[in-house]
Amino acid sequence: MKEIALVADLHGNLPATLAVEKDIRSRGIERIWCLGDVVGKGPSSAETFDWAEKNCEFILQGNWDEGIGNRRFPADEFYYRQLGERRMQALRDFPLEYTCVISGRKTRLFHGRPAMPLPYYVHEDYELLAPYFAPDYNVVGYADVHRQGVRLLGFKGILFNTGSVGNGLGLGAAMAQYAIVRGETESEAPAPLDVTMVTVPYDGAQAVRDAEEAGKRGLRNWDLFIKEITTGVYARFQGAPRSPL
Repeated sequence: MKEIALVADLHGNLPATLAVEKDIRSRGIERIWCLGDVVGKGPSSAETFDWAEKNCEFILQGNWDEGIGNRRFPADEFYYRQLGERRMQALRDFPLEYTCVISGRKTRLFHGRPAMPLPYYVHEDYELLAPYFAPDYNVVGYADVHRQGVRLLGFKGILFNTGSVGNGLGLGAAMAQYAIVRGETESEAPAPLDVTMVTVPYDGAQAVRDAEEAGKRGLRNWDLFIKEITTGVYARFQGAPRSPL
């Protein structure tokens, strides 16, 4: 069986990203797919973008990628300067979803928003989540909500959320999250399929120092980012409108 690491929501947190890479490599996993939001929130968006571009077979567009790539928020000039025009164009060009067959199951992968209108957790009502299996998908994987989960959605199939590499919530301080899918990717014949949730500790103190330094250079809401990575609890943004995660 082939193993694929699914990462998402790196959010400019380089220590978390490097810790996840080390864990993936230690397991002998060679394939990495990225479900979006490689930038935003944290201090090192250029570095996490470059890491994803170098290591991932594909990168899907997340809501922060779309918002930053299209310069939707004038106050986010820090990211625009840091990323530069080539990366900004790439953010705009990322596809919204990826579909494939794994172990005979038709599989759909996307970030969440902008494909979803709102960030939905895996335990939301059936009626909200069932449409993402249309017309005939057996597995749906996504990110965006920064909290891992796996669920059998009625008679539709497997629904899972990768969690967040750089802004993981719900597990306490400095815990990165990603998922591993094990299955047969070279054949459409039915075969075993595993979905595993992985959590990895990382150097939270370094991530805090990185954010504090970036705050001096214009990173907006660096203090809220620190609060989130040190507590694992979402600090709702208090200010001008922007995406809630």
